[in-house]
Amino acid sequence: MLKESAKKGITDFAFLNLLSSTIVLHDRMPILENLQLQKDLYVFYDDPDFNFLFEDICKKESIDGNNYIDLDKAFQLAYALGLLSMIQDNGNLKSVINLRKDEARKNISLFEQKQVKAMNDLVTQLYLSKTNDKAQVLIKK
Repeated sequence: MLKESAKKGITDFAFLNLLSSTIVLHDRMPILENLQLQKDLYVFYDDPDFNFLFEDICKKESIDGNNYIDLDKAFQLAYALGLLSMIQDNGNLKSVINLRKDEARKNISLFEQKQVKAMNDLVTQLYLSKTNDKAQVLIKK
């Protein structure tokens, strides 16, 4: 008898690890503003092209429109393991990605190709939308 096993979805820490590694390989600024990143990623949460990346991440919604995804536990683990360093900037919590390109490539090699491609597309759209207001049209809402 053959047994099929389904691969477990990506955890919140694995998501943050893959995101950070992809950002490094895209040569983007390695400083993340934690709350803003969580708000920006909310846009991608229900998108069918990306929703499988968010399986282990809680979506937070409020009636005042302050919607975000909850990566707080993942950030704490990333600080503990040295993936990120925490900095305070005028009361805003920011994180610095502590990865070299060779480490980022090694991290990415641990993920399925579908996850890597989706995160690559997500990072491209995320940074494109931040650098070009017209690029918001590219993001499926």
